[in-house]
Amino acid sequence: MAETDAASGVTARAPRGRPRSADHDAAILEAAVELLLERGPDSASVEAIARRAGVAKLTVYRRWTSKDDLLIAAVEHARGPSPQPFGADASMEDAVQAMARQLVRPRFRHLAARMLGASVDRRELVQVYFSQHLEPRLKDLTEVARREITAGRFPPDSDPEVIRDMLFGVVGQLLLVEPSSAKDVEGRLRGILRQAGYRPTPHGDRGDSHEP
Repeated sequence: MAETDAASGVTARAPRGRPRSADHDAAILEAAVELLLERGPDSASVEAIARRAGVAKLTVYRRWTSKDDLLIAAVEHARGPSPQPFGADASMEDAVQAMARQLVRPRFRHLAARMLGASVDRRELVQVYFSQHLEPRLKDLTEVARREITAGRFPPDSDPEVIRDMLFGVVGQLLLVEPSSAKDVEGRLRGILRQAGYRPTPHGDRGDSHEP
């Protein structure tokens, strides 16, 4: 398939069947992250991203059909390679540690703040960000809370969605006030969980203990 660089008008024809370049993928995503951080979503144009990545605009559109899709992928790229912490066997402690690791990463914090700040002028982008990025994690966190209630680590009449919302509220607050360390974040999250009645040892066990 032919690929035309809009700046030069030069058309390069790739050999039929050539696999997609992982190097191009990484360069485009990294350029999108940089420009999103520097300029925000409105000014991070596909043309500017392609130029920063050193590729033709068509190369970008072969991978992502819209700028919003690319920016969402860039946010995921900025999270870095990490296993999904809220799998079928995840505990509340797994969730707390995973959230703390993300919240002390400066680039992720800056990106998340950019996305939240776009909620006024770029509602469509934020809705896609929520549906693709946040909503699946919130659902998984709800299931973690539900399992912990069933296991007796929360009072039996606890609402898993309320527990999720309490944690998410702290996360939002910590995006505005930079925490000193992952331990600080973990402490804040565990404090909220204690207020919700969470105990690492199931309620009713003779050995029930409170975290300090």
